[in-house]
Amino acid sequence: MKIEHAESFDKSVKKIKDVIALKRLKVLIVKLKEATSLKEISNVIPMVNNPFLYRIRTGDYRLVVEYRDGSITILLIEYLKRNESTYRKYK
Repeated sequence: MKIEHAESFDKSVKKIKDVIALKRLKVLIVKLKEATSLKEISNVIPMVNNPFLYRIRTGDYRLVVEYRDGSITILLIEYLKRNESTYRKYK
């Protein structure tokens, strides 16, 4: 699949100091590039209020992506540490 990234993704990644989380993100992005569908990726969960947004769990962090069925493009939106306010803006 083709991977694009939003400005919000770049900002969220720059804030991360955890080296292990950044390595996990790199591995996940490689897997996304090689996949033909999100079904091939583990830990993918659709967001409740938007049928095109999904979150992918990597340890304590979540990658928020936009994917439309039949599309070959994934838009990376944010990479955030999971806490009480992680998904508030997506509700």
